[in-house]
Formats: sequence, structure tokens, C-alpha cells
Amino acid sequence: MAKPPALHSETEPVDRSDGPVESADWQPIAELCAAVAADLPGLVPGIADVIRREVPEYAVVPRVAHEIGIAEQYRGLLTGLASRRGPSREEHERAKALGQRRAGEGLPAQALISAYHVGYREMWNVLLSRANDGDARSSGRLVCLVGPVWSWVQEASSAAVQAFGDAVRAEDAAQLGLAYRFLNALYAPPSARGEVAHLARALAFDPTGEFQAVCAPASAWTDDQLIAMRRRFAGGPGVVRCVGHGSSMTVMTQGLSAGALVAAMAEANPGTPVGIGLRRPGTDGAAASLVDAEEALDLAGELGGTVAFEHQWMLATLVPRGGRLIPLLKRGREVAADHPDLASAVHTFADNGFSLTAASRVMHLHANTVKYRLDRWQQLTGWDVHTWEGLSSSKVALGLPAPPADTSG
Repeated sequence: MAKPPALHSETEPVDRSDGPVESADWQPIAELCAAVAADLPGLVPGIADVIRREVPEYAVVPRVAHEIGIAEQYRGLLTGLASRRGPSREEHERAKALGQRRAGEGLPAQALISAYHVGYREMWNVLLSRANDGDARSSGRLVCLVGPVWSWVQEASSAAVQAFGDAVRAEDAAQLGLAYRFLNALYAPPSARGEVAHLARALAFDPTGEFQAVCAPASAWTDDQLIAMRRRFAGGPGVVRCVGHGSSMTVMTQGLSAGALVAAMAEANPGTPVGIGLRRPGTDGAAASLVDAEEALDLAGELGGTVAFEHQWMLATLVPRGGRLIPLLKRGREVAADHPDLASAVHTFADNGFSLTAASRVMHLHANTVKYRLDRWQQLTGWDVHTWEGLSSSKVALGLPAPPADTSG
């Protein structure tokens, strides 16, 4: 395992130059660093502009706080380079504190790393420009700074990223515990949900606002993916709480569109079935939306893709009870298996305003052919698709997934 970089006190010099350099020869470099340090108030805003342009995630970091952090880093860097030492223990601690702050501001870890590299690149460009414009001795010796500057980048960014990760994991663990308790309270009977409003507030939800649940199979999501999903929406918009609960990965949202959430889930985990609950008010609504999403997920697991309870409520509600309906629907399912052309005519007729003309246009058939197929469906099943009972029975029979095969005996 690689040995960690040594930490140094502010007064302990450590030669970080590339090769032996006499103190007198280093003097131009020290003077260059001191001059740049004196000009930091004028340099920092421009460098902050570059970072915020190249790393747009930094929009979540207040501008003033960002500039203060940059100035702290560069003062340490320039002082260290002038005295030929690496980051001191105090500077490591400041880097860690910076990482913790950025985690609390909702910044992604990769953005933090990128900002370090962009920032140090810009400072190197300043040193290079000043050296070329100034004393030829400092310009010639600037190559000796390549190693020390890179060491500063590595040591400072590593300290910040480590602290960032520790802060994220600590915050995630706290939120995860609350989210588990919140979901458990929602699963409880209404009379036993005494603390649900308190838990909702602790998770930054408005207990009287609208909630919406989204579910996916827990087996398809790793812990790291769940953490990344929670971090993705940590800075808004809306409130998003994501937790693996039983066989489901459950997301409870408020103030965020289901479309945006599902798009993020598909990006992180393509092809995973997703069930979307209705948007419902209050914590009782949150509990109902959770049931919606789980029932929609059961259907999505059979059909594939994403199923919204809003659009597939009938089938989603019936899937858990499908076994009880088999005697009622068996004949229609058998006819559909033997005559898929008849089943297609039923679907197309229902999905096109119950119009023979529209259905025939979609199917590229004569209207009389479509009518014949609907009549033939009625003869074989007893269901007239021009009536509510016949149409609903037909659509449920055709829409419910096939029951599991009987493997007994």
C-alpha cells in the first residue's frame, strides 16, 4: 500500500524541488510566489469565473464562499512553494474543512476534484506568465515547480475528497435512518402513524403537501447507486428521499416531477422496471402513493418499462389479485392466444375512440374486416366490446400478465 504523504508544520522546510537547488538560486522563485500572493485579491475573482464556467455544478456554492476557499488554497500553495515545502498539517485540515463544506452544499465529488485541477491549472498559468515577464532567472527555474505544484494538487485535493466522502456518508446515514422510519410509519395502519408528520419534517417534507412515490426493484440498485441518486437531488429542486426497503428501491418525492426522477433513474440504471404512484396530498396520501407505486411496479415487472398508476390503475390494481380472476378471464385469454388477430382488433378499437374507421386505418384493414374480427371475438368469448362489461372484461383479460406456471406434482 502506498505510504501517505508526510505532514509538515508551517515552519518545517521540505525540499520539493526537482533536484538540488541552492537557496540563492531559489530566491527568484520565492520572490515570484510572494508577488503573486500579494496580488491574490485581484486574481481570485477571475479564477473563480473560470472554475464556475468549466465546472457548472459550482453554481450551488455561494460566490463569496467560493472565493474565500480559493484564496485560502492559493495562500498555502504560494507560501509552501516559496519555502519549498508541501502542505502543512494546518493546510491539510483546511482542505478537509473545505471538503466538508462542499459536501454540505450538495456539490458532487467529481465537481470538487475538477475544480481543484482547474484552479491549480489557472494558478500555474499565472506563475508562468509572471515568470516569463519578469526575471529570467525565475523563468528558467520555473520548471522546478512542476513537481511541487502537482504534489500540492494531489495532497490538497485528496484531503478534501476524503473529508467530502466522510461527510457525505455521515449525512447519508442520518438521512437513511430517518427515511426508513418514515417509510415504516407509512406502512403502518393510519391509527399507528403518530410520528409520521414529525419524520416528514425532519426529512424536509411538508406533511400537508403533495407526495409522490416511485419504486424500482431493490436488487437492481447497489448502495453506491443509491447514494449517488440521493446526492443528485440533494440541492433541489424539490425534496427527494431514496431508500432500499424490502424488495423495492423506494423514492418519495415532493416538488419534483416524476418525469425528471424517472429520467435520472433510467440514466443511472437503464432498463430497470419502474412503478410511479399518484401524486397525493398529506402523509395519508404518501402512504397511498406508496401502494400505487408498488402495484405499478408489479405490473412493470411483467410488462417491462415504466408503468404509471395514473394510466394503468386498473391493471396495476388487479395484478396482485390476478389469481382470483383466472376463472372469469380464462376463456378470453385462451381465445387471444389462439387468435391474436382478434385480440389486436379489440386493443386497436378501444385505443382509437371506439371507431371502426380509425381502427381500420391504424391496422391497414378494411373497416368491415375489423368489424368481423370484433364480432368473432364476441362469438368466442361472449364479450361485446361495445358495452362496458364486455370491453372491461376484454381489456383486463388481454392486459393482465400470464399467471405463473403450476409446477406442483
